[in-house]
Amino acid sequence: MSLPRMQFRMPGTVAGVLMASTATGIGGGTVVLTRLIIDQTDSLALAFLRYGIAAVFLLLVLLITTRIPRMTRRDLATLGVFGIIMFSGFPFFMNRGLEDTTAARGALLFASIPMLTIIIGAVFRVERITWQKTAGILIAIGGAFLALGENVSMTAPDALRGDAFMFVAMLCAAIYNVFSPRYLVRYGNLPVTVYTMLMGSGFLLILALLTNPALSQDLVFDSKGWLIIVVLAIPGAALMNFLWGRALLLITPTQATITVGINPIVALLLGGWLLSEPVTLRILGGVVLMVTAIVLTNYGRRKKPRDSLALARYKNRASSSETINTL
Repeated sequence: MSLPRMQFRMPGTVAGVLMASTATGIGGGTVVLTRLIIDQTDSLALAFLRYGIAAVFLLLVLLITTRIPRMTRRDLATLGVFGIIMFSGFPFFMNRGLEDTTAARGALLFASIPMLTIIIGAVFRVERITWQKTAGILIAIGGAFLALGENVSMTAPDALRGDAFMFVAMLCAAIYNVFSPRYLVRYGNLPVTVYTMLMGSGFLLILALLTNPALSQDLVFDSKGWLIIVVLAIPGAALMNFLWGRALLLITPTQATITVGINPIVALLLGGWLLSEPVTLRILGGVVLMVTAIVLTNYGRRKKPRDSLALARYKNRASSSETINTL
């Protein structure tokens, strides 16, 4: 007599939050790694190299595992714009910001993504503001400030200029978070990520060639530098953005971006190891607040989110179109 097979299926919201948390945790590590290598190159060259390698890697995965869907011309044009915003604007402005500001201040600004996302989402009626979202965002921001409070005053020269560039980078990410889910549902996570990343990295290459004829000189690294580039490109860009796209298919943009609070915490912990930055009780308290914010924002959402009307519409539209196999 055989025993009945027990199947375990993780709720979609839980899986989405775990994927988003993993992606933002990886992102926190990339802040520190970028600071370690930025002095060997410039912002455009590093952004192109990182996301160019990631785009080629994901393209190979797409060709091997997934049927490429047909996209309408209008969607191709729209996704091209979003690709430039996310995969050109975000990496360039982040790299440029980290040239002037510290890793701690740069990581702190990642906490602005949830607020920017919910504001943009509310303006365009993509999401409805609830007390849980508002409370979760405030707690997450409070946790980030608590964890980074001791390091905020330790600024580099021209830190305010670097902070401004970092804020623009976070704005680019927030725009992508709000408007990309409809295309992720319609065409699949991997095809959309590959296409937008190719558009963004291609645009970066054009800018780099136009502004820096001696681009090849900025692509010369030592062995440690190339190792950092590979880590920034494969797990730090390809895996991070794939997981983020999958998360946006399972949870709302605000639910995903609330996990960005993990980013500065990981950046500080990794910075304490690689950059000898202190890890104090304030940082541990920030971790507790970040976890509290994630739980509060997603508590009681084991079924399909009721407050994301736009996300439901995107799924209904996708169900009437041709079925697409995705990872």
